Amino acid sequence: MPVAADYDGDGKADIAIWRGAESRWYVLRSSDDVVQTVSWGTASLGDVPVPGDYDGNGKTDVAVWRPTDGNWYAKLSRNGAVLTKAHGQPDDTPVSRKPQL
Repeated sequence: MPVAADYDGDGKADIAIWRGAESRWYVLRSSDDVVQTVSWGTASLGDVPVPGDYDGNGKTDVAVWRPTDGNWYAKLSRNGAVLTKAHGQPDDTPVSRKPQL
């Protein structure tokens, strides 16, 4: 699933995909052309990728919304901490805001 966004904070969208079956994000950073891999989310639990800048540092964080429990799970790029917020119901459709570039 494509999840392009500015993961390295250079003001440019990075090419990125989420392979839910592998629970892995592959980000081709525009700043240095290095592929960054991050394990996050599980398709078998119904996770939906919702990348966004959840810690306000100008870099997109990998994140998923899990409809089975209504929680948002983000791995913060600032420090690797996990942000968990309950918001939503199983029949909701999450929409993450496009980053301003």
